[in-house]
Amino acid sequence: MHYPDSKDRSAELLRLAIPKMAEHPAPLHPITYAVWYDYLSGRNGSLKAEVDAVTARSVPLGDELVHSLYTRHIAEAAEQATRRVSDGLREMIDDVGRSTSATGEQVSGFRDSLEAQGRRLQASSPGPAIDASITELLAGTRDAGASLAALAARLEAATAELQELRRELDHARVQATLDALTGVTNRRGFDEAMFALLEQQPAGEAGPSVVLIDLDHFKQINDRYGHVFGDTVLKAVAQAIRSCVKGRDLVARYGGEEFVVLLPGTGVAGARALAEQVRTTISGARIRRGGSNEMVGAITVSLGVAARRSDEDMQSLVERADQALYRSKTGGRNRVSVAE
Repeated sequence: MHYPDSKDRSAELLRLAIPKMAEHPAPLHPITYAVWYDYLSGRNGSLKAEVDAVTARSVPLGDELVHSLYTRHIAEAAEQATRRVSDGLREMIDDVGRSTSATGEQVSGFRDSLEAQGRRLQASSPGPAIDASITELLAGTRDAGASLAALAARLEAATAELQELRRELDHARVQATLDALTGVTNRRGFDEAMFALLEQQPAGEAGPSVVLIDLDHFKQINDRYGHVFGDTVLKAVAQAIRSCVKGRDLVARYGGEEFVVLLPGTGVAGARALAEQVRTTISGARIRRGGSNEMVGAITVSLGVAARRSDEDMQSLVERADQALYRSKTGGRNRVSVAE
């Protein structure tokens, strides 16, 4: 199970989980914590729905129920999704195989019939025997045609099923690389995109560059306005960043309140310009609290920019961007720093 939360975010989830665990009789072991961690993170919708339904009926979460929740909603979730796709593909392939085999047998029989009728025609004299052979031959042809038509229908249905399974698989793959809260790519998706880019980048192409973005004083926002509003801020910031990128540029939530932009084919000057655009777009926006007319003060971000050096690996590139981000933080925040 991959958890993209920052240290501060995970510490906050721990603070919220402890009283939740204390309210119920299940022992305070790692499985109990995992259930409440997933529940409070908001990423596991099915788990949250069942826990809410159970607690609404005032049913205590004992050890057996906690283990059941963990098994069904955490440990087995990814495995079940994979199994459903795999089983569907296997069933479809088996069905096509059976249909092809049956039709092959009929076509083989038709071929044998043609050969036999040919020999009979050669050996017989003109007359009723030839007419009977021709009639039998035509009947065999009709049977083979019907068999081929049935095969075509089965293949068409199997093809449609394959396309649907492929759509489900593609959707599952996309969902696995999306951040559930903000809708941008998650850390896993960023890592995969970066790895593929470095593997396939044409020789001599500039970049890639990365821009690390961290919300300033985000803990104070959560403390003052609550985590629900904090989530609203994260979503708004993600959309603001997306509005500044185009083409192959990729926006990802790197963890907690930190985002990253991957800029293929972009040198340091272009990356810095985009970073400044992101900074001014976010600092110039205002967010209204839901259910009230209160306008929250300016939300600002600090940014670190790094362009890839020749043959530099992904980890080194991101680390240099992180060092530049740290300089922005210690230098007063709401600014852009470029890695050396």
